[in-house]
Amino acid sequence: NDLRGKILRIHPTPDGKYTIPAGNLFADPKEGRPEIYVMGDRNPYRISVDQHTGWLYWGEIGPDARRDSVYGPEGFDEVNQAKQAGNYGWPMFIADNRPYRHYNFTTKQLFDFFDPKHPVNSSPNNTGAKVLPLPQPAMIYYPYEKSEKFPLTGEGGRAAMAGPVYHYGDYAGSAVRLPEYYDNKFIFYDWMRGWTLAATLSPSGDYV
Repeated sequence: NDLRGKILRIHPTPDGKYTIPAGNLFADPKEGRPEIYVMGDRNPYRISVDQHTGWLYWGEIGPDARRDSVYGPEGFDEVNQAKQAGNYGWPMFIADNRPYRHYNFTTKQLFDFFDPKHPVNSSPNNTGAKVLPLPQPAMIYYPYEKSEKFPLTGEGGRAAMAGPVYHYGDYAGSAVRLPEYYDNKFIFYDWMRGWTLAATLSPSGDYV
């Protein structure tokens, strides 16, 4: 029931108010605010919506941790895709659902790792659902060091940004459009590292 760390989906109305579209994350207001489309965000950056599919893309700026610790995994930036409403893990999980450990900031006690198959928010500050939707793994993720899974992302500082998905036919007649090779490819970029990359997606939108 807290809008921080969320991406919202609403339909503005002419009177300056808004309605809630069908298909957001929480249907029961006791579980969560109806405006919430995506939860579990740390710092979503450069949101993009594919106008052909309605799928949502965003970069997620991760924590500064350079190595794993007793608290959990090193920091990762993420590039995420949501085809439907979902929970993307933070602050319990990061990257491909690597778990952090539950920590009591008052007593300084460290407990077990959060369970991605049964995420429970037992915080005394929680005002919504205790048992959360299952976390979704990031589509692309990389730490400060070179990633074995995504080596083209390089190494160094991180500032993941995402979108758009390029559609060659949208720019018919343009003398400066990208080549047809990039049709339906997902563009993402990182100005800290100085690159722009294109990812191939399957017809169903999965990372290839």
